[in-house]
Amino acid sequence: MMSPAPWIESSLAALVNHLWQSTVVILAAWLLTFALRSHPARVRHWVWMTASAKFLLPFSLLISLGSHWAHPRTGIKTGSALYTAMDEISRPYAPLPTHAAGPSIAAGQLGLTHWMPLIAVVVWLGGSMAVFGVWFARWTRAVKIAQRAIVLASGRELEALRRVERDVGWPRPMPLLLLPITMEPGVFGIWHPALLWPAGISGYLDDAQLDSIFAHELAHVRRRDNLAAAAHMLVEALFWFHPLVWWLGDRLTDERERACDEDVLQLRLLPAAYAESILKVCKFCLESPLPCVSGVTGSDLKKRITRIMANRPGAAPGLDGKIAWAAAALLMLTLPLGFGILHAMQAPAQLLHADKTPGPTFEVATIKPNNDTRPGLLFQLSPIGFKAHHASLKDLVRFAYAMKSDNQAIGAPSWWDSEFFDVEAKEADADVEAAKPLPMDTQMNQLRLRVQSLLAERFQFRTSFETRELPVYALVVAQGGIKMKEVQPDPPPRPGIPAPPGAHLPQLRMTAPNQFTAIAWPIEEMTDWLSRFDELGSRIVVNETGLTGHYDWVLNGVSQRPQQPADPNSSAPSQPAISLFTALPEQLGLKLEPRRAPVEVLVIDHVEQPSPN
Repeated sequence: MMSPAPWIESSLAALVNHLWQSTVVILAAWLLTFALRSHPARVRHWVWMTASAKFLLPFSLLISLGSHWAHPRTGIKTGSALYTAMDEISRPYAPLPTHAAGPSIAAGQLGLTHWMPLIAVVVWLGGSMAVFGVWFARWTRAVKIAQRAIVLASGRELEALRRVERDVGWPRPMPLLLLPITMEPGVFGIWHPALLWPAGISGYLDDAQLDSIFAHELAHVRRRDNLAAAAHMLVEALFWFHPLVWWLGDRLTDERERACDEDVLQLRLLPAAYAESILKVCKFCLESPLPCVSGVTGSDLKKRITRIMANRPGAAPGLDGKIAWAAAALLMLTLPLGFGILHAMQAPAQLLHADKTPGPTFEVATIKPNNDTRPGLLFQLSPIGFKAHHASLKDLVRFAYAMKSDNQAIGAPSWWDSEFFDVEAKEADADVEAAKPLPMDTQMNQLRLRVQSLLAERFQFRTSFETRELPVYALVVAQGGIKMKEVQPDPPPRPGIPAPPGAHLPQLRMTAPNQFTAIAWPIEEMTDWLSRFDELGSRIVVNETGLTGHYDWVLNGVSQRPQQPADPNSSAPSQPAISLFTALPEQLGLKLEPRRAPVEVLVIDHVEQPSPN
């Protein structure tokens, strides 16, 4: 039984996070508009528009931009309250790992639950297409109506429109289109708006009422209300299933019409004439065929007429109010960006590379093709050199740059894991002597840098480095706490001196089939080891446990590689491996959570087959 693509589950988890964040922004906007209820409607309208725009601007996008701008650095503490809070806000929900129930669950047992992510995508797509279809049909109808209109070049209506344009200082004369049908007057178009005017309505309106209707429509044009309406229509089509999106649309319409009413009354037009003109339009016309055609009869008519007759424009926001509103909008933008920068500065899985300095080299090295089709990779690291048997270019690059995952290599050639080589390299005697007093990890890094120089010389290997947002697994403490024993490792012996018997030195060994035993093993080394499990699908494991010590532990029943089918001729019972997602919480008190994090990747710019010896 096939399973839905992993990106569907990841996308649904990201959508849940985005909806949660956007819902919080809507509630915050509601509180803010309540606090601003005595201010002009245009202020509240922009607050609601900010909440609508949040649906089109996920926090994760801002965080990714911040990650892109920042360069990774070490030593950034990620446990601060601000960092932790933003981390939770950015992803309060995460997709369940595909192996969370263990490999023992048969595909047929998954049932409907297994296909729920794909079903949800199909339902969402169908709903969005339906909403888009309705909008498109109504837009097409409005276009056809506009095409049948006659452009007025003279007359009482055009003179009134030009008079109002002069009063408000509008620089571009707006076309006035006479419609052959009965409908509400409205502004049609976004970039080049025109005023649709139904034939016969002018006879119901005196000059003052005519001026007030034109002033209202011109207010829509000046405020770019059709553009704002179209933007929220896109939000409604994409998030049609969210009830607050439609409620938000009603709030936008109400404040939009109220803001235009306030603009009309500021022109010193009589409130009674303006209110009567709206009532006459309602009596004469039908509703506009499309919400993004800004008309004159929107919002709650009874409350609207009452407000117009009261003629109580909202108090203009003071300097402190403007600063507070601007700071709130800026905070919503800069906080995710800042978190992304911090997130990138502590980017995990840094590759080993020399910064603009030539690395150490081997004294002599031989590279020979190995055409054996049987698997048998072997690395031998000695005090004087390096040997690799049946190693592919991928194997050599992984070792040389301390890669944890195949995902960290971009632009690899097609033969990079299908052509194999035997490599034997020897260091100069002086380099061997100079390395003896150095710590073991320093010696290992120098050996890796020498292999990098070998790749550059013999494979013409040229590379660059980037930081990209990749899927990872975060190692965190499971509910109930850790089940490992924290210990203090013995000091390592000096180079060249064997360790005394029973020394508690860091080591990790396979002590039985599918059993790993660790002694004084550092938690950071554990994440490197977990990253090599095939079950994780090449995702890097990053340490988010908050632990920094050394631990003794035993992990039973897990396998780094897929197990071969049991021999049918063998009498020994088959012992399938336990899922890592099951074994870690039960045996060590740790668990893996899917995340996305900035990871340094190696971009292969050029590589060739190795030169002959």
